[in-house]
Amino acid sequence: MKRVAGPSPDEFDEHLQIQVPAVTKRHLGIRAVETREPIRVIVLRALQAYGVPVPSEAIFDRRKKRLP
Repeated sequence: MKRVAGPSPDEFDEHLQIQVPAVTKRHLGIRAVETREPIRVIVLRALQAYGVPVPSEAIFDRRKKRLP
């Protein structure tokens, strides 16, 4: 019987909640409006630029439908 591998642990998203200064959140909100991207995308790009490994395919707007 052939075994089908499921997604690897790296393919699942984890919930992360942090507190940031109000001015930081305000500027993230402004950037989100300017770029028309969610704060999540902006933060993931910033983490990637800082050197934290972030898979490129994870940086997308979840509100938009992805085509197969």
